[in-house]
Amino acid sequence: MPSRRSDAIDLTLSREEAWVAHAALLDACERVVDAGGDAAPYRRPLARIERGDELDAEATALLRDALVDYLGDAPVRDRAPGRALLRRTDDAVESTPRRA
Repeated sequence: MPSRRSDAIDLTLSREEAWVAHAALLDACERVVDAGGDAAPYRRPLARIERGDELDAEATALLRDALVDYLGDAPVRDRAPGRALLRRTDDAVESTPRRA
């Protein structure tokens, strides 16, 4: 059996949640670039979601932040799955031990 990354978070996304996560992370990339920043941190979890890979704690925290910003102006169809995913990412981030 392959070993799991110790910092991976067990956050399974439904197809609908994956689309919302993808939209939220793309939106975050655009906001960061528009502000003159580097979107690379958001591209990593975006690529992991596209491949169907698990997210680590850092990627989950970035997804949570992206969802918070995205859901304020999200299309109606994205709001319910987005809020459900936000609750789960928030729980996952809060339950992850902090590194020293």
